[in-house]
Amino acid sequence: MSVCIIYHSETGTTRAVAEQVATPIGADLIEVTDLAGYSKVGMYLKGAPRAAQGKKNEIEPAVIDVTGYGTVVIGTPVWAGNPTPAINAVINALVGIEGKDAVVFCTSRGAPRGTLERLEKMLADRGADVRGAVPLTAGDVKKLEAVDALADLVRAVGRKEETAV
Repeated sequence: MSVCIIYHSETGTTRAVAEQVATPIGADLIEVTDLAGYSKVGMYLKGAPRAAQGKKNEIEPAVIDVTGYGTVVIGTPVWAGNPTPAINAVINALVGIEGKDAVVFCTSRGAPRGTLERLEKMLADRGADVRGAVPLTAGDVKKLEAVDALADLVRAVGRKEETAV
């Protein structure tokens, strides 16, 4: 099972989830940096309105080739009920996503609102087959079983990929 986890994290919460999922399944991690360089206040004053408008920021890496992976996992914090501008840019930066199985997750302090649905739609519009979506609150991240549920979903999607070959 070849899995790639692509994520953006400003406070470390989404990074922690990505790392916890990657370790037991042997996934490759790609952390995306938002070149806007928001301060903590800037995330709320500038980043959240951009997220709400579906805007994209410049990111590093600017191109993400997932051709060699069977499953692509994308994780985002929730900003104003949406994926971050960096994750919006990730969707456009993906090379080879067409026909890939995908899983999405988000981290938030409360309800994710439409974050996962928007992310699923963006990936589907690029030709990915989204197999699952997992919302995680800050409290969930501290519970091993919540993150394990995400890892189990990724494993299950990967097994489907292996049996289909």
